[in-house]
Amino acid sequence: MLFAIISHNIDFVTFLMNEFNITIDLKFCADFNNLDSFLVYFDQTNEINISFIYSTIFSISSLSEYFLLNGANINEKNINGKTALHIAVEFNYKEIVELLISHGANINKKDNNGRTALHIATQYGYKEIIKLLISHGANINEKDKNGRTALHITTQYNYKEMAEFLISHGVKINEKDRFGQTALHVAAEFHSKEIAELLISNGSKINAKNIYGKTALYCAVEYHSKEIVELLLSHGAIINEKDKNGEIALHAAARNNSKEIAELLISHGAKINEKNINGKTTLHIAVELNYKEIVELLISHDANINEKDINGKTALHAAARINSKEIVELLISHGAINNALSRPSMNPYVITD
Repeated sequence: MLFAIISHNIDFVTFLMNEFNITIDLKFCADFNNLDSFLVYFDQTNEINISFIYSTIFSISSLSEYFLLNGANINEKNINGKTALHIAVEFNYKEIVELLISHGANINKKDNNGRTALHIATQYGYKEIIKLLISHGANINEKDKNGRTALHITTQYNYKEMAEFLISHGVKINEKDRFGQTALHVAAEFHSKEIAELLISNGSKINAKNIYGKTALYCAVEYHSKEIVELLLSHGAIINEKDKNGEIALHAAARNNSKEIAELLISHGAKINEKNINGKTTLHIAVELNYKEIVELLISHDANINEKDINGKTALHAAARINSKEIVELLISHGAINNALSRPSMNPYVITD
């Protein structure tokens, strides 16, 4: 059947349906713009609601209106929970969207992913449809299954103009998704600097934390967004704020081998010897990952070389464990104590596990 639909062989489509009772998949009719097969499906099944939903894909107003005038449920959903409005928006068919709205389509109906038509329009950046939906009562702060509003989505895709429009129409800037992320967190992760500036200028809480205790600054460091790190610092981001693992942004910079960002954070007062919940400083982390340049940077800014973690181990132990001769020598040359622990088995030159 799929081959018959793709090749637009309507006689073969009809034959398969009548002789072998093989059902036409309307999605394939839509995907391959096969209106004839679509009409055969309706003629043979008389399933008006599902036919109506998929009729929108052909962008023929009179076709969709025909189904409506003959009793189709305008808010009927397909297997994915999408209504005709969802589909019309997805294909950017403004005329069909207007038709559906004029016939009373529920603008805030959700699909199986909790998305309204507005969520879909913002994902694709359909400016005119976004305006149309909002002007007809779309809930601008509605959340999808992941707790994301239209602002979260438009920020992810870096649609600044859309973000400006949503803000001007009252979207909640500090609304959080299911992971506790505000739009500013999203901007930090997706390098959306202009939107980050827009959000901050409109009252975004710079030091808001997600469910992992991470601020937008931490996320910007984690995702290598140096420009956004600079932006957040210039607007008062708390540089030594800790996440749930007791880590500050400098820990993330060390873990990511982000030397430039680490230098930036240090120049703004990041605490080099701050420990996470395991008692590890940024030096411990940089050594464990064998990031020599980060180690050198931290040492040059007076990192405490002999600081111990909760297991009593220093950076030198970590260097020995990964068999990094270069870093071992570097640490010792800067004052690392090679018999930091009393038991011989804990001497860094003996550790093998």
